[in-house]
Amino acid sequence: MKKGEMLASMLIIATSAHNGQFDRGGAPYILHCLKVMHYTKSDDEEILCIAVGHDLFEDTKVTHADLREAGVSDRVISGILAMTKMPGETYDEYKAKVKGNKDSTLVKMADLRHNSDIRRLKGVADKDIDRIAKYMKFFTELQESLK
Repeated sequence: MKKGEMLASMLIIATSAHNGQFDRGGAPYILHCLKVMHYTKSDDEEILCIAVGHDLFEDTKVTHADLREAGVSDRVISGILAMTKMPGETYDEYKAKVKGNKDSTLVKMADLRHNSDIRRLKGVADKDIDRIAKYMKFFTELQESLK
């Protein structure tokens, strides 16, 4: 693929797949994916693709075979898979899997940053504060793993 083609393809796939999905604050879910992409501050097209597609396998019917068929690179697919919490996987197993892939680590940090923004919520309850504290602990662990 030429430069930019894979990102264009991922944007179309993610926008289509997340159509009709909304975040906790009621905003179209694809906006979260785009914000995560922005937060990576990367010029690496594959990192941007991982960011846009980071929730595809968890929250949509898109599979890695679908992405492969669309010409998405193995690096992108591996990055998304490393960020996908699998059924039966513990939180500690999930965290180790994310930390085991540098691309996923970078994108997950951007994801946690956006997921911790309380301005996205219609109201803040104690469970939201607890979730944000959990996210910030994971964010710190990810930062440490990059050193």
